[in-house]
Amino acid sequence: MRFPTILPLLAATALASSSSSASDSDSSSSSSASPTPEEPTPAGEIWTAKWTDSDLSPYQKLCASSTTFKASIYTLGEMYPTLKEWAPQLKVFYNKQLYPGSWEGKDVHGEGRELLKMPYEELPFAVREWLHKTPKQRHFSVQDDVVFFAPGAIYPILPLFVDEPASTSLSDCEGLYEDLENYSATPKEGVVLGKVERKSLGKNAVEVTVEAFQVKGKAEGKDEL
Repeated sequence: MRFPTILPLLAATALASSSSSASDSDSSSSSSASPTPEEPTPAGEIWTAKWTDSDLSPYQKLCASSTTFKASIYTLGEMYPTLKEWAPQLKVFYNKQLYPGSWEGKDVHGEGRELLKMPYEELPFAVREWLHKTPKQRHFSVQDDVVFFAPGAIYPILPLFVDEPASTSLSDCEGLYEDLENYSATPKEGVVLGKVERKSLGKNAVEVTVEAFQVKGKAEGKDEL
């Protein structure tokens, strides 16, 4: 069975954590035992929405837009034989990189970790431009005409997945989503917020909807979050 050869893919942190936990257990009776270091927070968890609809009541939603795309999805345990063509490069690309998280940015660890696969040309134009300008990024593995990324990798650059509203009357929306400085995980005056929803289309198939909008018009007397 070839699964052990792919285990390091996206799982280096998990393996390190397991090793550390075992070591701590063996030395628990010793007063000199070092505490287990905290696990780094995945990028997806840092950037996933820190708000609910009720938090937006002081604001107006402006420039709202959404994008829906379909992708294949695989867990680490499904890498072989399904993705054996791409597995070697995936192993190299993600080696020693912190997994950015699955849905909601959480890291489920081990075989439960997920990767989305889709044709590179089906990525939104702004995402492809960002990949071209950020060659050292470690969240999206581009292999010829396909791209692999964890669901949590969407959150740090979420506005780039969404097209600007088509209406020419919304001139204030121009370039709003292209500038990630406008993006925030928490609501406050003038920022861009976003969320990700997904729907299973069967085994190894998912439909993803990414929504973004700007919030303005904070009610008088309300403190910013």
